[in-house]
Formats: sequence, C-alpha cells, structure tokens
Amino acid sequence: MHVVRPDPHWWTSGVHGGRPLRDCLAEQDIKTLFLFLRDRGYSRSALAAASGLTETRVRSISQGKQLVTSYDVLLRIADGFGIDRGLLGVGSHVPTSDAKTDVRLRDPAAVPGFVGSLAALAVGPVPAELSEYAAVKHPAASGPPERVSAAHVDLVRAVCDKHRQIDATRGGGSCRDSAVSYIAWASGMLGSRFETQQTEGDFKVALSDMCQVAGWASHDLGDHAAARHYLTAGLVLAREVNELALIAGGFYRLGRVSIHLGRAQEALRLWQLGQIVAQDSGNLAAVAVLHANEAWAYAMLGAADRVSDSLARAQDELGRVDESKVPSWARFFLAPADLDGISGVIYGCLASHIEHRNRFAERAIDHAERSYATRGAGEERSRTFDAISITTGYVLDAQPDRAAAAGHQAVDMALATDSVRAADRLQAMASLARPYASHDGMIGVLERVDAMASA
Repeated sequence: MHVVRPDPHWWTSGVHGGRPLRDCLAEQDIKTLFLFLRDRGYSRSALAAASGLTETRVRSISQGKQLVTSYDVLLRIADGFGIDRGLLGVGSHVPTSDAKTDVRLRDPAAVPGFVGSLAALAVGPVPAELSEYAAVKHPAASGPPERVSAAHVDLVRAVCDKHRQIDATRGGGSCRDSAVSYIAWASGMLGSRFETQQTEGDFKVALSDMCQVAGWASHDLGDHAAARHYLTAGLVLAREVNELALIAGGFYRLGRVSIHLGRAQEALRLWQLGQIVAQDSGNLAAVAVLHANEAWAYAMLGAADRVSDSLARAQDELGRVDESKVPSWARFFLAPADLDGISGVIYGCLASHIEHRNRFAERAIDHAERSYATRGAGEERSRTFDAISITTGYVLDAQPDRAAAAGHQAVDMALATDSVRAADRLQAMASLARPYASHDGMIGVLERVDAMASA
C-alpha cells in the first residue's frame, strides 16, 4: 500500500472503529491513532520514525499493552504527524525538566491561617489571600486560543477524565507531569474571551477538576506542597462559579493529604468543612465519602465509638444515592469494594491502638480481603492498598505466617504501581511488624520494604 502524507483533516474528521479520531486524540488514545495510520499504509517502522519511538514500543502501544502519558512523547507524536498540539491536550507549553521540584509552586499551607482561610471559602466568597491561586499561573504557558468555545471545555473534560483513569490504574507518577503541563497550557485560557458566560463557567469547572486531578497525583507521589497548591487552585476556581460538589471534593482531598501526614485533627476539620458544602449541595455521594474519611481521623485518634458512627452514616448515605447525580470525583466510592477498602484501612488504624487491637484487627482483615476480592479493572492502585491493609491486619492479629505471604504480594504490587503513598503505607506496616523482625517469613518482607524506602 502506498503511504500518503498525513492529511490535516484526518485529525478532526477521521473515524476509526466507529469513533471520531478527534475524540481519541482528546483522550490521548495513541493506540487508536496508530491503528488509524496503519490502515492508511503506515508501517511500524514509519510510525516509529515519525514518533521517535522504538518499533517494539510502537507494537506494544498498538496492541494496548502500553499507554502513552509522557508529555515529551505526546509532543513528538503531535509534531511528527502534523497534529495540532491542542487536539492532543499538550498545547505549546514546554514543561520544566522536573515538575516535581518546580520551585514556583507555593505551598498555601505555609501561610499562617491557611485552614481558617479555607473555612471562609467553605461558606462564602474566595478570601483575598487565596485568590492568587485561581489563575494557576505558569510563566512558560503560551498559545491559548483567543476565543474559548464549548469544544475547548469538552477537550479539558476529556483530558481530565483520562488522567483520572491513568492515576487510579497506575499511580500518580504515571500522569502527574502530564497533568501539570496541561494545566500550564489550559490555564492560559482564563485570559481569553469566552463564547458565552455559560462557557466561562463550564471551563472553570473543568479546569478546577483538572487541578484536583493534578493535586491528587502530586499527593500520590508524596509531593504534598504541590498537592495543596493545585487542590487550593481547584477550590478557588470551583468557588468562583459556586460548584459545590467540586468544593466538597477539594476539601476531601486536602484532608487526605493531612491524614497521610498524621495530622488527624487538621484532617478532621477539613472534612467537616467539606461536609458543610456537601450537605448544601445535596450530593449524598460526597456526604458519604466525607463521613467515611472522618472515621479514619477518629480511628487515628483512637475514638472507636465515633468511628462506628461515621461509617454507619456513610453506609446510610450510600444507600440513598442517585447514581446519575454523582460528580466525577466521587464516582470511585460507588464501586462495590470501596467502602470495604477504606473500612479495612480504618479498622487497621484503630487496631494499632493496643486497647482496640483484639476487637478490630480481625475486622480489618475481613474488610480488606473482601475489598481486594471485588476490585475491578482500573482499580489496581486501590487493590495494592487493600493488599497492604491485609498484611497490616495479619500483623496486628499476631499471624506472622499469613502476614509474610500477604506482605510479599503487597510489595510486588507496590513495585508495579508508581505511587509513593503505597511505599509509605508499606513503611507504616513494617513499623508495626518490627516485633516479628526475626520471624523467618517476615524477614524477607521487611528487607524488601526497607529496600523500597532506600530506593
């Protein structure tokens, strides 16, 4: 077959497998792009030459065995085939060499009174001290469209959903830099003209959601300053258009950063602020998520009765949820496994208090194992956390043989997931397992966890 030069109209009007190619590009679905080009005579070697990839990787991508999430690779693909960069969601921004250490990002928590400012945002307009985050300014961002249409909003939504999916499946390290780079370009549209007032509001909602995805991925990588920066930006944008469901989501995620750092009281306050917003929004899924996470803070504080009360409230709210009205950020909690998953974490945390160990260690194992068994595709990182919870439960229940078997599996899964949180949770498990440091099975697990920490 004769190979023709790419027709620029392919990217906006082409179709493959019944799907518009434009939609595939917006989702950064490079597998479909390559299959589309193969149908038009491009060999694997031609695809490799144009994209700067090896033929082996082109084959893996075409077979769906690898995803393309690297910003630099997406740029090479766009330029190699003459695709408008905006269609692939990469704009014309060239990211810094290490987005994780971008010193331009200001940690809002470093400013005195940060939580108080958030409390004001929860019930009213954006406080002046937080307004600077709305612009999500990046000096290197350039080339936004002069006029923003509904199509641009749809593109931001599609890119956001794709990054959320990759994050849940493979961990924050697989998509964080790409998300940050896209925000750097898309945020430039805040200075553009909007097609209608509705378009402007919809765009801010979509960009707010994208900021929350970037913040969550940053949190998963252990970059908590960047996480708070992007999550605060998302909160400010959501409050500007009074998108209550997204505001509740921002408080949920900020609380998760605090709980990971061991700041139970701070996390509890953030989640209680989120509850105010969630209740006002009438979004029962958000209310349920926040009740369940409040239980985690109470578990860290050793308050068993409040743990039970919060989990019961979460269960009650879930029973009344209208699935058609659940915001994208809260859909994960509708998965059959998720309430069991967080319950396993919560009961394990409660059992780490010696006075609660006999009562809750076995319960932690039951919930975590049930969650692990019912996880579906796209929940790989959550299944990794379940495996760690199972190991922790067996350690606390004085079953070192079972803890060792579960521990090796948990380490294997954590190594396959680009998530610093997973490594941190393994470290927490290992600290509880030190009494079994001489146990034949646990020695190997502890050595592997220490090696992960050193790496």
